[in-house]
Amino acid sequence: MGRSPAGVTRRTISRVMRAARLRAGIKSGAAAAHAGVSAGTLSKYEKAENPWPVSVVHILTEFYGLAAEDREQLTALARQQELGWWHRLHDGIPAWFEAHIGLESEAESIAVYEDGLVTGLLQTPDYARAVLAADVDAGPADHIDAQVAVRMRRQQRLIGEDPLSLDVVLNEAALHREVGGPGAMAGQLRALLEAAQRPNVDLRVLAFEAGAHAAGEGSFALMRFPRLLAGVDFGDVVAVEYRAGALYLEDDAETALFTRIFDRVRDHALDPGASIDRIHHLLSERYRR
Repeated sequence: MGRSPAGVTRRTISRVMRAARLRAGIKSGAAAAHAGVSAGTLSKYEKAENPWPVSVVHILTEFYGLAAEDREQLTALARQQELGWWHRLHDGIPAWFEAHIGLESEAESIAVYEDGLVTGLLQTPDYARAVLAADVDAGPADHIDAQVAVRMRRQQRLIGEDPLSLDVVLNEAALHREVGGPGAMAGQLRALLEAAQRPNVDLRVLAFEAGAHAAGEGSFALMRFPRLLAGVDFGDVVAVEYRAGALYLEDDAETALFTRIFDRVRDHALDPGASIDRIHHLLSERYRR
C-alpha cells in the first residue's frame, strides 16, 4: 500500500474501493452480487453516503484481486473510518461545497490559480469575512462567522506532520483589490508573506506586465491524490467554481489541459523571491503606517 492520509474518512475508503474495482475491470452489479448487497447499496458505499461494513470490504478486496497486505490494510482502514470533520457542521458549508472540502482533505497537493481574490486556503479571518459578506446571499452575521470558521479549519491542512503541498499563482489584481478595508488588506498581505516562507507553499504573482495569459477564463484548483494502493491511481481532479456551485472535472484530457494551463501561468509569473518583493512593495507603499 502507498501513503495513507492523515485522517481516514468514509470518503477515502470509498475512493480506494471504487478505484480498486475499476482497476480489476469488475462492474458494480457483479461486485454487489458477490458481496451480497444490492447495486444501490454498493453505489451508496462508493459515493460515501453510507459507511463501508468491514465484512464487505474484506469480501470485495479479495474479489478485486488485491494482495494480502493491501486487503489487510484496507480492512484496518475500514475499521477506523469516520465522517470528515465538515459533516458535523451545518451552517458553515454550502451543500455544494462539501465535495470540494472532501477532495481537499484527501489531496496531497493542490495547484491553484486565483484571478481576483486571495485563495481561501491563504485568507485571513478579516479578509474571508469581507469576501463572504459581499455575497448577495451572505445571510446573517452568525452564518458568515460559521463560514469563516470553516475556512480557517480548512487551513489546518497546511500545517502538521504531513502538510498539504500548495502551489498558488495569484493574479496581481488580487493584491490590489482592497478587501475589508486598509487594515484587513494589510493583514492579508502580511499573511501571504508569512505563508510564502513555508516549505510546502509555493506562492507566485502573475504580474500585470505579463499581459494576456493562459488562464484568462478564471480561477481553478487542480488537486492530486496520494496512491493508497499499488497500481491504483485516482487521477487528478479540477475544481471550477461558478455562482451556484462547482464543476469537478476528472477526465484525463480535461485535467491534462488544466495542468498545461497552470504550468503556463506559473512559468509567466514572477518567481517566489520576486513575488515576495512585489507584495512587500505594495504593503509598504499603500499601507505604510
